Amino acid sequence: MGKDYYKILGIERNASSEDVKKGYRRMALRYHPDKNDHPQAEEQFREVVAAFEVLSDKEKREIYDQYGEDGLKCDDEPATFAQPTSDMIPFMCAVGGTVLFAFAAYKTFQFFNRKKKASDNDGSSSD
Repeated sequence: MGKDYYKILGIERNASSEDVKKGYRRMALRYHPDKNDHPQAEEQFREVVAAFEVLSDKEKREIYDQYGEDGLKCDDEPATFAQPTSDMIPFMCAVGGTVLFAFAAYKTFQFFNRKKKASDNDGSSSD
């Protein structure tokens, strides 16, 4: 499960942009490495900065609200069926190969049927 950026900043999901800024300032002062000697303060400060970066940007916040943290990992765009993932590539290759083979077989069938019909027509016209 991804991180809850709202919880990291100590704000509600329906918080305004001003509330996001206030939450960031409050948590940044609490966890800033210069003010806090705790060994994990630096890591928590990074989480606060990451949460603010997402929640302060309107587009990123909408993506985060809809898809969670995973939606932000995909080049800042949510994953859709239009974008193939790495596990879909073998399937797509198999389907593409099958379609290509079927097309080639069909064209070969057409080619040999034309040859037979053309030779039949030549032979029947000499009668």
